[in-house]
Amino acid sequence: MLIPSIYCFMFMYIMSFIMVLSSEDWFLIWLSLEINMMSFILLIYRRYSLKVIECCLSYFFIQSLGSAFLISMLYNDLYEFKSMICLILSYKIGAGPFFYWFPTMCLGIDWLSCYLLMMMQKFIPLLLMFMFIHWVLWIIMLISLFMGVFGSFNQINIKGLMAYSSIHHLGWIIMVGMSNKLMWMIYLLLYGMVLLSVVILFMKNETIDLFKMYNSSDKFWFILSMMSMAGIPPLLGFYLKWMALYNIMMVSEIMLMILIMVSVLMLYIYMRVVYDVMMMGGLGNSWLNFNLYKNEFMADVVGSLGMVLGLFFGLYLYM
Repeated sequence: MLIPSIYCFMFMYIMSFIMVLSSEDWFLIWLSLEINMMSFILLIYRRYSLKVIECCLSYFFIQSLGSAFLISMLYNDLYEFKSMICLILSYKIGAGPFFYWFPTMCLGIDWLSCYLLMMMQKFIPLLLMFMFIHWVLWIIMLISLFMGVFGSFNQINIKGLMAYSSIHHLGWIIMVGMSNKLMWMIYLLLYGMVLLSVVILFMKNETIDLFKMYNSSDKFWFILSMMSMAGIPPLLGFYLKWMALYNIMMVSEIMLMILIMVSVLMLYIYMRVVYDVMMMGGLGNSWLNFNLYKNEFMADVVGSLGMVLGLFFGLYLYM
């Protein structure tokens, strides 16, 4: 595919977000959702393969079905059915109980497309979802939290692990959004930064298998990224959960206990991955492998940036 066409698709993709933020009419919002879907599919399709074509068709069918139900409800003035609107939007982003398509989709596309799907494609549906806050969001949140944990067990494929981790974090984002309509954007942004460090590492190593990281020169940064995803201080991922727990503390003590429990379970999953990577080969001198003339430097910069931002963010909250 020609490079200029990729720039055109990127422009359409960015414009879809701007249209949503600047529109008040539901038809324009729906139109921006469709533009966002089509431009994302075209960005995925830049790598021609049978698996990518299958993923594009699946994504098109899933999103079109969700958009059709959404626009029919909005234009028939069915605003009182907030629960149905929330369920439709959760279906579009792969939250519980409609998470089944999300991991399969991630396994069939490349890492850059995975990052867009796990991060950027959540923004517009979440923005609309928090306009229709309903008690059904608590159910969606709980299913996302627990399905993210249970799906992460025994995952050897790193894309599968990141996909279920994304579903798990989606539960956290929904919880934060119900308690604070602005804080969820900050959570999503910081989660995107943590996820970016993992994506860059695996894009550079061109692998989706955890076993291939045993002898990688980026093992140190991979371990740091996994620790950040697990929420270990003083890394950035810790302050994500700290921020969320602080918000839910004033809403429900029962939910606070549930979130602490699932956090411990996810911590075990990530620490098991870290343990396996360390024990199979040890760190050796991988932390010394800074190479300015290869792609390793970008992974080093992103890993260091995530750790430094975590420290500064923690100091800011403390002050």
